[in-house]
Amino acid sequence: MPGMRSKFPIEDNKNKIEPTFSNGEKAGMALCLAMFLFGLSDGDLPLCFFSASFLVYELHVLLKKARRDEDWFMSNLLKGMSIAMFVGSIAMAVC
Repeated sequence: MPGMRSKFPIEDNKNKIEPTFSNGEKAGMALCLAMFLFGLSDGDLPLCFFSASFLVYELHVLLKKARRDEDWFMSNLLKGMSIAMFVGSIAMAVC
């Protein structure tokens, strides 16, 4: 019997596999992909860069999971590239 009503007993949580992405992240990626496709069809380059930066950032999670934390250099490279794309999209929108 669990000590608190909101949690499962510790024994039940041992075998549970944690998903790669939460439902909110999946929904965010779907919305971001729709924004990217809209930006491509409309010719809005800053919107394409903005949405692609989020998709590249989420790609580093898949790379980490696929390589089991061995390829940290590529993961950090993708994070840095997504930050640079985000800042570039803001600069393109302002200028």
